[in-house]
Amino acid sequence: MLGEVIIVFKNITRMKAALPEVLHIIMFYNNGTVFQTTLEQEINIPKLGENLAELLNNIRNVYSLCNFKLEGYKKLIFETDDISIIILKLGEESNIALFFKKEEDKELKLTAIKRYITRIEELIDMDEKEIILHEVLEKEEQLRNLQVLLNNKEQNVKELQEKMNLFDKEESKSIQKEINSIQQEIIKLEKEIINYNEDIFKLRELIEKEKKV
Repeated sequence: MLGEVIIVFKNITRMKAALPEVLHIIMFYNNGTVFQTTLEQEINIPKLGENLAELLNNIRNVYSLCNFKLEGYKKLIFETDDISIIILKLGEESNIALFFKKEEDKELKLTAIKRYITRIEELIDMDEKEIILHEVLEKEEQLRNLQVLLNNKEQNVKELQEKMNLFDKEESKSIQKEINSIQQEIIKLEKEIINYNEDIFKLRELIEKEKKV
């Protein structure tokens, strides 16, 4: 876990130092979980992450309703007179949102967004392998937790099956219902574990491709 924190912290501090105009940076997953930010804890960071993820989902829904093909977004820009937001895709499930002040010079305002995006994308390209590695580490941690949960439920089923032999027919029926319910949960967990393993494999393939480039 410490390695993950160092990787992400290095990315976010490097980007903040290279982009002094940026007020705040938020790195978040597609499900809205914020895994790194420069915002203070007084801000409702979980809610902010949820809204950023919802913003991306709304754009996907717009494409779907219009029957537009959407393989994946690259960037989303929201520009106002004082504060602008740029959201860019980092990895398979991660994104970065940057909040920055607008240029006061009117001539600079016309090219500010393009300049920021170019600089941000350059920084992201530099750290791409580290970002992918962070995703791998995060998914491996989640995979371990799922495996522990699966083992616990399988053990629970085993204990209940042994317990059934000690009770009469009616009580055994009740225990069997409980076993059936847990077995359904086990099936779902097994599917989740398969999906996580596939995601990790794909991410590791990306890392290997980056090494060869």
